[in-house]
Amino acid sequence: MDQQGEIGAARPERPGGLRTAPPGVLPYYLAVEVTAVVLPFAVPSPVPTVREWVFFAVLLGSAVVQTELSAKAERMRRFLASNPHVTVTSVWFFAGALSLPPLLAVVLAVLVYGHFWLRTVGGVPGARPYRAACSVATHVVTVFAVHAAAGLFGGLAGTAAGGLTFVLVNNLLVLIGFKLHDPACPFLSFAGSASENLLDAATLCLGAAAAALLVVRPLLVPLLVLPLVLLHRGELGRRLELRARDPKTGLLSIAQWRTRAEAELGRAARAGGHCAILMLDLDHFKRVNDTYGHLAGDDVLRAVADAVRGEVRIYDAVGRFGGEEFVVLLPGIGQVHSVAVAERIRDAVAELAVVVADGTRIAGLSVSIGVAVHPDAGREVDEVLGAADKAVYAAKNAGRDRVCVSRCGIARPSTIRPGARASPDGAAS
Repeated sequence: MDQQGEIGAARPERPGGLRTAPPGVLPYYLAVEVTAVVLPFAVPSPVPTVREWVFFAVLLGSAVVQTELSAKAERMRRFLASNPHVTVTSVWFFAGALSLPPLLAVVLAVLVYGHFWLRTVGGVPGARPYRAACSVATHVVTVFAVHAAAGLFGGLAGTAAGGLTFVLVNNLLVLIGFKLHDPACPFLSFAGSASENLLDAATLCLGAAAAALLVVRPLLVPLLVLPLVLLHRGELGRRLELRARDPKTGLLSIAQWRTRAEAELGRAARAGGHCAILMLDLDHFKRVNDTYGHLAGDDVLRAVADAVRGEVRIYDAVGRFGGEEFVVLLPGIGQVHSVAVAERIRDAVAELAVVVADGTRIAGLSVSIGVAVHPDAGREVDEVLGAADKAVYAAKNAGRDRVCVSRCGIARPSTIRPGARASPDGAAS
């Protein structure tokens, strides 16, 4: 992954900064920076032509505009990041390395990153100039490596070789820096998620497209700015969505689930339709924690969450209410169908056999479910949710492992036979 953040920026700053960094950090920084300073003198670079200066100006101007349009989103992404993360500035670095003489490509990288750092990184807590200096040096070394690899082959093969070199060199230099900062963490823990690496690949593809456009239509390169801004904001949206989810189960947090529920109940009220809410409580969950430990309990919660998600439609909202309680929002479903879905979930949980880390198999799980339907159980989220909660208590008082329905505030056992299933659209079968 092209880690465009500063080396070491993902970890809390140590008191004293670089002076108190782990052994090896300072020598490594100095080695990368010395290499970056020596390369422009050691590697011959032809004098840029007027055409190449035009390429330089187009790439620099496009990069500045893109950074300005993405500055707010980038600052938010850096606040949310727990590891180094991809930025889209690699588009301009890669395009410059493919289309400009080495020295001019290095100047472009320094100016683009300098502007990027001042506009998006400098004001973020934990950002340090010495980290920025090492990051610039990393970009310089990467640009020279890409230029050399692309020059060996030329054409499409050269572009592919340059992209592979960009990924390998940039990643290796950055990951070594992070590993030195935090020796206890596994090396690959800094490599980023699959989605981040996919974003990195997308930026390199756009960089190759920018280099190709420079040759035939330089003035079309700025048209890439808006797609890059949207790509950047889409990545921010993905991070915000991840933070809105419960860390143990991956379900929606209760705040995010409530937002969805308010919107769906409002839509049902306007259209005169139904919207059901299920509340689930895992029976005797304390016994699981007491018998097998809390880590095993977390495995059980995740398995139950997966079972619930597997029995509802893709657009139904499943959230973790707290502890061993879950909530399900079923838009457009009335009482009969919502009870059928609840019974299907109850069956799925009963069939679970969770194998925990030590190989222990936990089975015999059950869940009590309360069902409440808008508008019969109320018109506001709290009213419907409260009715479903009362139905859960009725199910527990009736012996657990069953579904109870709230009808006008009175919770009663469901009339669907035990084990009844529902079709994917919620209809009983």
